[in-house]
Amino acid sequence: MKSLETIQKAFRVFRILSKIAMIISFVSFGLALLGVICSIIWGNGGAVFGTGAELTLKLTETSAIGEMTGMLIADAVFALTDGILFLYAYMYFSMEQKDGTPFTKSGADFLRKLGIMTIVLPIIAGVVYVIVHEFIGTASAGDYSNEASVTLGVVLIIVSLVLRYGADLEEQNNNGGTKYI
Repeated sequence: MKSLETIQKAFRVFRILSKIAMIISFVSFGLALLGVICSIIWGNGGAVFGTGAELTLKLTETSAIGEMTGMLIADAVFALTDGILFLYAYMYFSMEQKDGTPFTKSGADFLRKLGIMTIVLPIIAGVVYVIVHEFIGTASAGDYSNEASVTLGVVLIIVSLVLRYGADLEEQNNNGGTKYI
């Protein structure tokens, strides 16, 4: 059972890392929303923390308040979807730690759901990204790719099938059935 202990240690580390990444993503989301609020205030001629729009535009890569607002909205959507994915990863690792093994049907089902979300959420974020950049007229709308998230999602779905098979074999062994391994 030394390999199970190694898996448990690895899952413990991944659980911690996913929690850290989740917190960073949600903080980024909050900061991006704060930036959107500030840019709306600047766009209406107001000042935030004694700073007007002119100084803000000098400190950023954008040339207009509308462009900055659009970029912050797109960034907020990406941060939110990443935070949700890291939350679900954290929940999966916590479930695995509680169960003591990755070979459970509920864990496999949860991992499959995470795989589907890993494919779908970045696509939604990408659509919002393209719409926002098209709306504000920036050239950045064509430089987004979600190939890595689709690949990771497919891998998670395949791993969930393997884990489900392992759970079926474990259940069968516990019920006195024929051993396949």
